[in-house]
Order: sequence, then C-alpha cells, then structure tokens
Amino acid sequence: MSPPADIAPLWFQCDYPDCNAKYRRKEHLNRHRNHHNGETILACPYCESVLTRNDLLRRHIRTYHPQRHAPPSRKSRACSACHARKVRCEGVLPCNACQHRGIICVPAGGETAGEQQFCIDDLRPLPPVSTINDSVSEAPRWIAHDYIDIYFNSFHPEWPFLHRGTFDFAKEPCVLVQSVVAIGLWVKGTQEARAASIQLHDRLCSAFYAQMDQWCISNSSPRQRTNTPWPITTFQSVLLNIILALFIARENVSMDLSMRCRLPDDKYKLLTALVQSCRQYGIFSYPNMLLQHEADAPLTLVYVSVEEIKRFGLALYKVCRLSTSFHLTGESASGGRNILLTLADLSFCMPDSDELWNAPLGSESEVLSKADLSTAGRDNGDVKNWISQASALVHDERVGFDWI
Repeated sequence: MSPPADIAPLWFQCDYPDCNAKYRRKEHLNRHRNHHNGETILACPYCESVLTRNDLLRRHIRTYHPQRHAPPSRKSRACSACHARKVRCEGVLPCNACQHRGIICVPAGGETAGEQQFCIDDLRPLPPVSTINDSVSEAPRWIAHDYIDIYFNSFHPEWPFLHRGTFDFAKEPCVLVQSVVAIGLWVKGTQEARAASIQLHDRLCSAFYAQMDQWCISNSSPRQRTNTPWPITTFQSVLLNIILALFIARENVSMDLSMRCRLPDDKYKLLTALVQSCRQYGIFSYPNMLLQHEADAPLTLVYVSVEEIKRFGLALYKVCRLSTSFHLTGESASGGRNILLTLADLSFCMPDSDELWNAPLGSESEVLSKADLSTAGRDNGDVKNWISQASALVHDERVGFDWI
C-alpha cells in the first residue's frame, strides 16, 4: 500500500559533493559513506574480486570458492553449552555461565571446515565426514544418534562406565556428548570419520588444558570436603579422550617393553591430572560416594550414581595399567606408576552385574529388587570386601615385577 500523497517518503541523502545517492535506511547510508571515506576494502585472496564488507567477502568465498577457507567472522560466538541452552554468552572462554555451572566451556564451531567446526549434530553418516556443527538441540537428532549408537553398541561393552539407561544426549553436558561422538567416529573406522574424530578430540583436549583450573585439583591444594559436588561428567569426558588418545597412539605402535602404550606428553599430563583430582576429591571411597547425596535422595539415583563411579574407577585403573610416558623408562617407569591409579585407591566393592547395569530403568522398586538379588552376600560397607584390600596380597614394594 503506497503512502498518502501528502506524506513524502523518508529518504537519507548522501551529502558528499556531486553524489546523489539516497537510501531509505540510515545504516545503508552510513555503509555507502565508507566508499567516500576510503575505509576498508577487502580483496578476495582467490580471485580479483573486491568487496567492502567482511560478511560479503565470506559469502563470496563460500559461493565461488567452496573448497577454500573463508576468513573468520569477527562476531563472537556462544560456547556449545550456551548455544544448546539458548542463553546469552559473552563469547569468551570460559564464559560466566559455564563457570557458574561448574562445567567445561567448549568453543562452538564456525561455518566452514576452515573454521574448525567440531560440535555434534551436523555429522553425516555418509562421507565426507569432516565437519561437526555446533548445535546440540536444533539439528536432526538421528544424525548424532548414529555415532552415539556406535558408541554404546561397540565401545560400551568393553568400557561400560556410562549408564546407558539414563544417558540423554539432549540433556547431557555438551563436552560429554562430544566425547561420546568422538569415540563413535573413531570406532566407525572410515578414514573420513577418524579424521573428524581426531579433529574433535584435539579441540576437546585443548579445552581441558585451557580450563584445567576449573576441574583439576593439585596435590598441594587442601583436600576437598566430602560433600562437595564432584565434576563427574567432566572426569568422564577427560577419560574418554585419554582412551581415544590410546587408540590413536596404538596406531603408531608406540609401546614400551612392558607392553604399555606411550602417550604423548600432553595426554599423559591429562591422565595424571585426572588421577590426582580424583584422589583429592576422594571419589573412590564408598562412604564418600554416599555423602554426595542427601539422606532423602531417591534410592535409584544413589544406586546408579554409586555404580557409575565404581565403573569409572575400574576404567581409569585399566587406562593407567595400559599407559606410560615417553620419558618414563626402566626404574623411573616403576616409580612413575605411583602417580597413576593403583588398586589401593579403590576403596569400594566390585560393581553389580552387567545384566543389571545395562537393563532399561523401570520403577524404583524393580531396580532396587534386582540390585538386592544381584548383591546377595556382598556388603558394600564392609571394608574387607573392598578392592583396595586386595592390594596387600598382590603388591609388595620389594618386588619390582610389574604384573598387575
């Protein structure tokens, strides 16, 4: 509908000499004035095109040079967690929201492979598998499910320390879901999938290093109170990436004479930091596991939480038994084992049966009745039943034979 004849449309006229350009919007006029003022002119690095704005240059490269890398956007991006929750993010690492929630702040990916996309839902089940978009909740869920299914169907039976019955990728922290997807990509085994897995793995490890003060507790720090909430999902994510680092290292057949895999220094540092933090929190003590919950907490919640920590402890011990550093050899290697997890650290009973652990959750009474049957004759509170008690039988510091 055209305006009445007596109302003239509003125009913004350029006041530069001999220029008659006019625009309906003030911002368009300001952009036009940049031509007169000699402001930034952007040349395409791949052809002779010249553009006036960074977004136009990036669009030009995506359209006419799709195999090339566009320059990064100057606009700050929300981290993966804030993007998934649709909340405001400052675009710095770590952001205030992630620090307040006590989770690892992982940067979101860009729009092209050259900007190192690395999140989870833009994965394609068919090649090329080279990019990972930064949305947890918006992209089609079946895409992420492909790799989560690979994880639980192929990897989980060998490393069963995540509880499948309560794992919901739409609700889990981004860093844990991305770690699961990285494993799923690696297990898939194609060249493209493994390349994407390594890219995601490297990006996650960089986030772990950059924010180590958020989750790592040094030996010099005071021991944490037993009721301090534990960053279990962060610990699980770090462990998954250390396991992936072992897979990658074994591709290079890098083992010592004890058949342990030599981890790169940065990954070995992550492993020792994880062990150190778990010890400082005291998470492998059965009484401490119970203190993480209020007295009136649902019994099923307590049961699943305790079982998950037990299995995490066994998985971490297994990784420690498989790992060594490039700089540890001979006697120094034996001494270096003390900084990794030992049987003496595991002050809890063996976990319950795999059948119960992998069963779908039903009612609380059903789960607990199954638990009662599976643990008949086993008293979790009896110190004599704890794995740590076995260390006195199988370890003698006078015997240097590294066999268990």
